[in-house]
Amino acid sequence: MSSGVREREAGFRDPAFWVLVVTVVLLARVSAWQSELYRHNVLDDAYISLQYAKNLSLGRGLVFNPGEYVEGYSNFLWVLVLTPIVAATRALHWDPTRAAIGLNLIVAIGGVVLVYLVGRRLRRDKWLATSIALVLCTLDNAFQWYAVSGMESHLLAVCMLLAVVAWSSHGARSWLWTGIALGLANLTRPDAGLFALAFALSTGIEVARPAADGRTRGERAKGAGLALIVWFAITATWFLWRWRYYGAALPNTFHLKVGETFDAVRRGWVYTLGFVENRYYVPLAALPALVWIRRPIERWLLLFVLLHVAWITYVGGDFYPGHRFYVAMLPVVYLLVGAVCDGGVRWIVGRERVAGALRARTIRRAVLGGVAVGVGFGLFEFTLRGMERGPYTREIQRWGALADANVRYMKWLATRVKPGESMVLGDIGAAGFFADVRVVDVFGVVDRRVAEMSVPGFGRGKPGHEKIASPEYLLAKGPTYVKWGWIPGDLSRHGYYAFTEFPKGIEADGLWVREDLGEGRWLEPTAMHFDPEEMSGWEASGEAFSAIPTSAPVQRAGPVLGHAGWYLSSFDERLGDAARGKLRSPEFALVGDRLVVRVGGGRDPIRLRVSLVVGGEEVAWATGHDREVLGRRVWDISGWKGKSGRIEVEDQATGVWGHVLVDEVVQWSRE
Repeated sequence: MSSGVREREAGFRDPAFWVLVVTVVLLARVSAWQSELYRHNVLDDAYISLQYAKNLSLGRGLVFNPGEYVEGYSNFLWVLVLTPIVAATRALHWDPTRAAIGLNLIVAIGGVVLVYLVGRRLRRDKWLATSIALVLCTLDNAFQWYAVSGMESHLLAVCMLLAVVAWSSHGARSWLWTGIALGLANLTRPDAGLFALAFALSTGIEVARPAADGRTRGERAKGAGLALIVWFAITATWFLWRWRYYGAALPNTFHLKVGETFDAVRRGWVYTLGFVENRYYVPLAALPALVWIRRPIERWLLLFVLLHVAWITYVGGDFYPGHRFYVAMLPVVYLLVGAVCDGGVRWIVGRERVAGALRARTIRRAVLGGVAVGVGFGLFEFTLRGMERGPYTREIQRWGALADANVRYMKWLATRVKPGESMVLGDIGAAGFFADVRVVDVFGVVDRRVAEMSVPGFGRGKPGHEKIASPEYLLAKGPTYVKWGWIPGDLSRHGYYAFTEFPKGIEADGLWVREDLGEGRWLEPTAMHFDPEEMSGWEASGEAFSAIPTSAPVQRAGPVLGHAGWYLSSFDERLGDAARGKLRSPEFALVGDRLVVRVGGGRDPIRLRVSLVVGGEEVAWATGHDREVLGRRVWDISGWKGKSGRIEVEDQATGVWGHVLVDEVVQWSRE
């Protein structure tokens, strides 16, 4: 029988192998379920990576905004991996997000397989340690979610674990594969350089000690040195290329989140404590692994954990739930936890001498039974707390619907955007990837000037969201659009109007759009401001318009936005949305080319509408969009110039959002 066959048979008899099979199936199913709950979208930061990949695949360069060479990402290898995926999905007309999620999940499953391989090399004859590591990884809610989030965390874990597998193989070229894996890890995320540093420190200690693995001290030193040379060659080549390409030594995200100070350490310490606490303090069980500091692989992993925790604490952590910056470290931590638990169980099993008449085996079984019950309860609590405090609750349930609404919003915007148009907003990923609009970034992820600015109290706010561009700076760039809420106040005085004519299914309060009527002028004498003295000639029927005009907010619905002083509202103080009625203006001359009106309230084109009637015929109409925001509608009236028309406002709706709002009717002329 060949050695390969014997190894396969031994693997099938290995309990940890079957734990691997179960955990792979569990991870695939649970992560896919969470992706489904998130409407098969990814995090907005993942869309930033996808946008860089898209532009690279289209020949625009490794940029977010074409022509702007700013390194607004810190996961170079992940972007490169995504690039052919994005290109293929465009060519085949597939969903690029789902393809990225599928790739993400495959990489995560590969990471679980590597946890098994590393665990069996750490404890060749001790399946329990590996099994515990596999179970903890799979039950960790952050490990599950980031397997389908579109982020690079699992790719980083895979590269690091590959380095461990390569080095522990002791093959003739293990140094080469170790160095390549370390280099790929560094390209995936710059902080993976700490894993290479931990390797250097660990092998340095190993070289100084007598040989324990069959290799001479010189062989170990040579292998480690060659591996580090390969790692350095890969990392240095990438570093020099990106410095020349972007003209900056450090990624823009470093300036944005760290600022080259120690101001974020306090926040990072809280972040680290939260990482431990949200996992029921299970990661602390890795600390007793210090007793195995003489073992080279455990020493490597332990040194990395210590260095990585110090680094993440320094940079101040991250704002995404589940402690994204620590997700790549989870397999390492849980491998150490598994080794500690295995050692503890074996210590208990080894206590054969027990005082009294009872046999040692009986005592041992009782103790192990108690341990099993305790472990089962602990895993239940570990899973429950992870779900309560992790991404399932704090991202999927809380923000899933909003993330999906934003993606649909940006896909709709793509049908409107023209080449070269730009948009002010802070959640830039989906806007760039789906709408293909040039972003004017509020938080400076792709804006060096904003990222490098100094702000008071830095390190105490939301990571990556403390440096905020001023409205003056943003508007000076002449954006075509301003996403609602990203610049406070009424932007009409800056040459923008409130757009609310969204199709059904687009959940947005409004969109500021730069004035686009072209050359012409407002015919101010035609304006209807709905002052009380202007309403004397209007005809009202029903209960809906019993108290017009008004300047008060709609009761139980919050403030009305987009009106200038007085406006019309069909909401009745006594009957509320149940009130119905109709309002007709006196006839007025149509002397312009456009008639502009602001409308808000409920969306019902049949029962809630404002209309222009010419010669008894309705020639234009508009309805609201289920918001108390009055958005602009523009009607072409050039064909009726010289005739008379009237405005009619109708409310025949009685349910929720059964009211209409109207303000500022004015004509505009090209002349």
